[in-house]
Amino acid sequence: MNTIQCYLSCLVESGLIYPFVGLLGVTITCLFVFLINRKYGSLLGSQTFMTITITLSLFSMQCDMFQWLWIYLGIIFIGTLIISIVKHYITLQISYDICKPSPFISKLKRQFKVPIYLLDTQKIKAFAYQKKIYLSIGLLERLNNNEIKAVVAHEKYHLYHSPNKILSSFLALTSLTFLRYGDEYNADRYAAKTTGIHNLINALKKLEIRDYNKRIRKLYY
Repeated sequence: MNTIQCYLSCLVESGLIYPFVGLLGVTITCLFVFLINRKYGSLLGSQTFMTITITLSLFSMQCDMFQWLWIYLGIIFIGTLIISIVKHYITLQISYDICKPSPFISKLKRQFKVPIYLLDTQKIKAFAYQKKIYLSIGLLERLNNNEIKAVVAHEKYHLYHSPNKILSSFLALTSLTFLRYGDEYNADRYAAKTTGIHNLINALKKLEIRDYNKRIRKLYY
């Protein structure tokens, strides 16, 4: 009996063949919707149902393929451990770098109505993490005020509309798709609309963002 026959036989004998087919159909539908509209919810649904489908099918195994269950659980365990360590490291690193906010940072907080923290480093940094926006001194020194506002608007979009990176990483891992959702273009459009397209373009150029030419072209589509 080959691998596929063993797999299908176990599904049929366990009585899970119909739930499996149904879940697989929903997974494919969600993935198809994602490929059309590029909405995070569709990818989230596809990866969630894929995780359930894989788990359901592996737990139905009654033959030598049962070993794949342990491999799958091992991948999840190791991946989750790595994600947790990285998250802990990032949190510690941020706590060490936070410094007293400048008057300009305080003004940005009031204008955008989001918590903004200043990092005491010359490295160019701007990111949203755990419901907060972080900007580095190096970034503030590189950009003018309007360009900084464009960066803050970009990160604000991530804060309220982009997927949780930890959840996205976990679903990418458990669904075995290893596909992370990127939302940079939508964040760029929001920042351009909020603070002016030229301010965002200038910020992307000055910061030498990877693929910034492609991102700039996307703004005009």
